[in-house]
Amino acid sequence: MDKVNMTENKNRRDFFRIYEEANLFYKKIDEQTVIEPYPVFEATSSSIDPENVNLSVTGIAFTCENTLKKGDYLVMKIVLASGVKNIMTYAKVVYCKKSTADNLRPYFVGAHFIDMKDQYRDLLAKYVDKKRLQQRWVHGFILAAILSVIAAPATIFGLLIEVLHFLLELGLELTHLAFEFIESNLDHLIEHLFETDLHQTQVIVFYIILPVFIYGLYRLWRVVPSFCLRCKKKQLTYWSRMQASLLYYWQEQTLFNKIKLVVIGVAVITAYVFFGI
Repeated sequence: MDKVNMTENKNRRDFFRIYEEANLFYKKIDEQTVIEPYPVFEATSSSIDPENVNLSVTGIAFTCENTLKKGDYLVMKIVLASGVKNIMTYAKVVYCKKSTADNLRPYFVGAHFIDMKDQYRDLLAKYVDKKRLQQRWVHGFILAAILSVIAAPATIFGLLIEVLHFLLELGLELTHLAFEFIESNLDHLIEHLFETDLHQTQVIVFYIILPVFIYGLYRLWRVVPSFCLRCKKKQLTYWSRMQASLLYYWQEQTLFNKIKLVVIGVAVITAYVFFGI
């Protein structure tokens, strides 16, 4: 049995975290149970429906319904939606705080894995490495975009406005062409079926298109607000999880590393304010 101590383990891979959809089952246990060589998971244990968890080789952050205390011990079963083999482990809670992003799960919990078997740790390590490679490309693109905005904000925002203006004009033009195509075909169809003159044809086509247009607006009115609410909820959840992840990372750092991070952050901001503007 290999004990995983996240504070002493300096392997950089262990501290890399991913957001992954998973079913998480857990149960609070006493400290004496942790000495058991194999975690035993009962069917009555608490469970969480599939959601994004903040996962690394050495720990996990997740939302839950009930509050937990720092120092609580858990037995956990993690079922990743990606199809990776189930992970069984013990964990120790390092923080639990209130969250406003999810009313059903109002608590954010961060926990260290302890007494994780080598096979599970190796499985997680390979999976995290794979995800890290994928996320490097995404993060690299985001970083390049941020640096471009910082270096030349006027140019970037001007280009962005031009692109949005072009897309708006293109969308309107395509909509107009589609409407003209439909209207023209309806005109020919009505004239052919009912042998109507131009005025009668236009009136009939108008009253055919009008209810379709109103129904389209109705469907749009039904879909857009719920879509916006879902997007807002996902954004709030994402930023709350990011905050929890940063807190998780910060708590793992030594005092020297914390001071170093603060100094570097202040130096970067100062340099940008005095030399970048």
